[in-house]
Amino acid sequence: MLGALASELYQCVFGPAAGIIGIKRRGNHSGGMAMSSQVCALFEEAPERSTGVRASSLYSSLIDDLSQLNFADADDRRAFPPTLHSMLARHGLFGLTIPADRGGLALSLQKAIELISATASFDVSAASTLVIHNFLALPCIEAAPHLPNQEQVIRGATRGDLCAFALTEPGAGSAPRHIEASAFMHEDTVRICGRKIWIGLADWARWIVCFARASGHDAKGRLVGVLVDRQAPGLKVTHEHRTLGLRGIIQNTLEFQDVEVPRAYVLSRDQDGWGAAASSMNRGRIGVAAMGLGALERAIQVAASYANHRRLGKLRMIENSYIEQLFGQMVLRREVVKAMLTASCRLVSGQGSPNIHLASATKVLSSEWCGLVADQCVQLLGGRGYDEGTPLAKIYRDARILRIFEGPTETLLSHLGRCLLSRATRDEIADLFVSLGAASVHADAVEELRGLDETDGAVLIYAGWLTTLGLAQAVMTAGTFTASGCATAAADLVSTELAAVRSRAPTRLSVERRTRASQTLANFLQDAACSIRSPVLTDDYLKLVQYV
Repeated sequence: MLGALASELYQCVFGPAAGIIGIKRRGNHSGGMAMSSQVCALFEEAPERSTGVRASSLYSSLIDDLSQLNFADADDRRAFPPTLHSMLARHGLFGLTIPADRGGLALSLQKAIELISATASFDVSAASTLVIHNFLALPCIEAAPHLPNQEQVIRGATRGDLCAFALTEPGAGSAPRHIEASAFMHEDTVRICGRKIWIGLADWARWIVCFARASGHDAKGRLVGVLVDRQAPGLKVTHEHRTLGLRGIIQNTLEFQDVEVPRAYVLSRDQDGWGAAASSMNRGRIGVAAMGLGALERAIQVAASYANHRRLGKLRMIENSYIEQLFGQMVLRREVVKAMLTASCRLVSGQGSPNIHLASATKVLSSEWCGLVADQCVQLLGGRGYDEGTPLAKIYRDARILRIFEGPTETLLSHLGRCLLSRATRDEIADLFVSLGAASVHADAVEELRGLDETDGAVLIYAGWLTTLGLAQAVMTAGTFTASGCATAAADLVSTELAAVRSRAPTRLSVERRTRASQTLANFLQDAACSIRSPVLTDDYLKLVQYV
């Protein structure tokens, strides 16, 4: 049907029973989510058999229930299907990694992301709810044993009391160091003032983990995380954001107007809350990568089903050699993302947090490649792909945010590049490559970057791509993170991507060339203002006043 290579690749992804001629309503992921049974000595994490059986049963029943919901209509209404929340709660998905004695499922990170990925294959909004609640907010609450009634709060959360994560601000984005919301520390209470935007689940949440800048005696301006009751006096929802994608989940602007809570609800106590925020966001990146994997898989399935039936002349579309190769590349990208997620789940710190550099690289590749594959699949279906009657238009819109969530691609690449180049952090990256058996890849990257300006933005992005693809190459050649026969071909794809990045290596820009580039933009803006006979993109027109 597909030709030897594409047929082998398809079987690698969806299993021999899946078939390319249609998408089954039930159980279509059972083969696709199988993970490697190999566990190398470096990453000793062997889940108990009973846990694996329980997770497998949960996975199957979740797929069955999700397949009954109409997410297309929910997207149009900008609201989840009415039964979604109760269904997720019934399956225990609001306590994915919470210990059983606290009402959770006590799943490993690997099993948790499999369920998130499966949910994302039906609806990315639904999956983002699980990521916000389980990976961003709940870990902050878990890490605060001094919290009054902590046990009850966590048990309520596992039963469906949603928890939101309020970090983003108009002038800070997701950069904690620029947060301006204040938390005035009294002896027994904390008073919070400030504004948060794009807060997922905010108006549905029972609890909100809010990050603010501490002030008052001995506060020293540190960042603090505070657990706030959604019904606390002074906490107001002032705006619901109408976003390009993720239309099912609610996202709000929150105004904290002298919101007063007991000081015992400061989650970080007298410590800087930056560590808690960073740890949660790091786990959040793994969750976003899992969402990208699920959306990517669904896009390939939809496009492959169409291509199998659509005829171009005497041949089916799927039999066209160009289309066959395109599908082959899509499947290989999926294989790399899947292996990167597996590696991220196994390589964790003593506190159970994924390696920050590997998590960032995994999130970058998953989100970028999910967007690329969704775009290619829309193109393959032509007008049908652009039509809201097919799932691809929705996947295309939803996938776009993944490149921004939990750190935009450029920010994460700059961070990875800075870590690779900086003497203070270079050893951390080197140790990661060594643990993956790829010390030479790290050494080559460092040597290649020698002499380039470490403060140049283009150099940092380039160094970030070298790190990201270098880690992907290391994971795919390690032989311990994938059991698929596609691993060698996927490693070759990563090598090709690396070569393409190196062909665009940055050079030193002279002051004259930078000035010329700036002048080119200024000339364009002036010309555009004249050609459309009105000011260009005023603040009022874009309605950006509330954000800037």
